[in-house]
Amino acid sequence: MEAVRLLPQGTILQDWWAGVKDNFWQEDAKRRVKELLKELMESTMITEIVKKTGVGYYKNSPEKRQDYRNGYYERSLVTQFGIIQGIKTPRTRKGGFKTKAFRRYKRYQETVEDLIEGIFLAGISTRRVGEAISMLLDTKVSHGTVSNITKRLDKKVGQFHREAIIDEYQYLICDGINIKVRYNGKYHNRRVLVVYGITLFGQRKLLAFMQAKGESQNAWEAIVNSIYTRGLKGENLKMVIQDGSAGLKAALRMVYPYAAIQRCWVHKMRNVSNYLKAAHHDDCIKGARKIYKAKSKHLAMAEFKNWKRMWAKKAPKAVHCIEKDLDVLLNFFDCPKSHWIKVRTTNAIERSFREVRRRTKVFSCFSNLQSTERIIYAIFTYLNNKWKERPIKDFTQFC
Repeated sequence: MEAVRLLPQGTILQDWWAGVKDNFWQEDAKRRVKELLKELMESTMITEIVKKTGVGYYKNSPEKRQDYRNGYYERSLVTQFGIIQGIKTPRTRKGGFKTKAFRRYKRYQETVEDLIEGIFLAGISTRRVGEAISMLLDTKVSHGTVSNITKRLDKKVGQFHREAIIDEYQYLICDGINIKVRYNGKYHNRRVLVVYGITLFGQRKLLAFMQAKGESQNAWEAIVNSIYTRGLKGENLKMVIQDGSAGLKAALRMVYPYAAIQRCWVHKMRNVSNYLKAAHHDDCIKGARKIYKAKSKHLAMAEFKNWKRMWAKKAPKAVHCIEKDLDVLLNFFDCPKSHWIKVRTTNAIERSFREVRRRTKVFSCFSNLQSTERIIYAIFTYLNNKWKERPIKDFTQFC
């Protein structure tokens, strides 16, 4: 009687099985799936060519014939399982044969294009997307190919700019970031104006962005008006936090005249620093910080008076810098205390700008205005999706 062959035991068995799985899933299964997919596409096209010509293979029915076969050509297609080579695609004498097996003139299956778009929206640069796809599909995907595929986002960018906004926002934070864009054969400095909102329920969202030459009143009016016409009428809007732009302030007074304006303390402290001697800098800034760290508006006013008495003669311009805007610097004290740390600065939107810089630091300049729109949209979509299930703690109270 033939002896029963025993499988390896213990860790040897685990190693053996791991090897079998690796070989099967990485090589055999993937290869077989590609073979089956190729057979399916070629079978589909045979059925389609019979319908196109009006007669089957090896048949001759002149009364039914609509066209004649004209051989075939071979083409490749990148699928989610890898690249499939040598797909036999039929031709007819009259031409115009279109198959449903894949899209005409497309080297990438729509599923692969969706995958590339999804990775791009997840916050990966176009160059890194190509590297990731190349490893996944065992075929080279160039930076240019990824760029061409992501052009599909242009329609979604347009939808983002027109998307309806529910009028439930209690805070808006407005700021801009500088970028460099090449168009008309030259490099241009551009300002991307951005509006970020926090709802009554603590949800945060980047609501709008717009490329402009600068932060003029007209530019800010355009973007603020856009969110107004999209539905943010300001019924629940209590405060807008901004960096001090005169153009933005004027635009807000035109569109949301009843919303309080809060000047960003981070930007203000940078301005104060510009008026200080090196010997005075640390002590003066330390004293100024006590103003916004006070436990109430009344105590903040007292801290300002103490700070003014100490520095009025040593740094008069620094004192005037805060004094002239003191009313709008202290508006955040009128909000619930749990909100103070979030609404006294534009730091929330600055963190979004850091993500923009991270994505764009691999190249010194955007190639054109359209690619700028796509990349900014991709970054903002990534951040908005990340924030959906993560509302800001203690932000469900009304101002």
